[in-house]
Amino acid sequence: MISFTDGKLPGVVFHRIDLGLSGSESDLAKLKYLTQGKRIRRLVKDIKPDVVNVHYATSYGAVAALSGIRGYVLSVWGADVYDFPRKSPLHRLLLRYSLSRAKLLFSTSRAMAKETRKYTRKAIKITPFGVDTELFTPDKRSRGDDKSFVIGTVKKLEPKYGIDVLLKAAAILREKLPELRIVIAGNGVNEKEYHQMAEELGLGDIIRWTGFIPQEEAAKLWADLDAAVIPSVLESESFGVAAVEAEASGVPVVISDVQGLMEATRPGYTSVVVPRKDPEKLAEALLRLAEDEELRRKLGRNGRRFAVRRYSLDVCFEGIEEKLEEICRERH
Repeated sequence: MISFTDGKLPGVVFHRIDLGLSGSESDLAKLKYLTQGKRIRRLVKDIKPDVVNVHYATSYGAVAALSGIRGYVLSVWGADVYDFPRKSPLHRLLLRYSLSRAKLLFSTSRAMAKETRKYTRKAIKITPFGVDTELFTPDKRSRGDDKSFVIGTVKKLEPKYGIDVLLKAAAILREKLPELRIVIAGNGVNEKEYHQMAEELGLGDIIRWTGFIPQEEAAKLWADLDAAVIPSVLESESFGVAAVEAEASGVPVVISDVQGLMEATRPGYTSVVVPRKDPEKLAEALLRLAEDEELRRKLGRNGRRFAVRRYSLDVCFEGIEEKLEEICRERH
């Protein structure tokens, strides 16, 4: 792995190019990346990989394009094709250039591939996020019959994920559903703001904030919910891996009408879809689930089958491995 930010992975040889950046800086600060093309090319020459997979079309993708590396795969991830090109004509030009230099493009969803095709005619392979369906399973449920109706989510506490919409919907719902309880896992730049909002909405006594939790804890949290809520508000939510985790856990999912979320579920079969940024409609959908236990069970069963069949790790990685092996055969 070659990276401009720090990190470690078991069994991975890590090459850090330290530019004094964390990865969250402005586009202007990240221009430093573009000076590292020759260094990247030398590293790749020394490593002699069978395949180079560049992640994120802008920044890393631009560096790869400028480095002269040939035959690499480029993975797009969301903001790089949804948000970046809307900033200026120069941003769009840089994205087009980055995409043009790759041999093949990977996209985690059909929705994001459609967006990417606005800027390139390159072939795009759909490589959805896989979920460990042996970790995320209904068997992780440990709640007894406590008569409460528990809703929640596992997401970063940032504006694009609609946590404020969830809180406003919960405030509406509480008036009709005294047994309502809320669990929200994750941290982020808006953490203090959302905590304060919950208090102002009168939710302080029924909400639990867990902070960041590892996957093992997330699997238990999803399974213990009566309904999972993924109320993202931006199309740059290119694929709903959280929704798939909840489905694999046998939990009904309420999502906003973001294309990536609808692709990660099967609306009407595993999920209920509501308009984004609409707390009233979200509250209505949750009340319907609270009042209809059979519907919750049906959506949960369907969700488990859907996640295992379409988005289990083995299924998703087989498709990626086949494409990488094909590239290797062509190269050699």
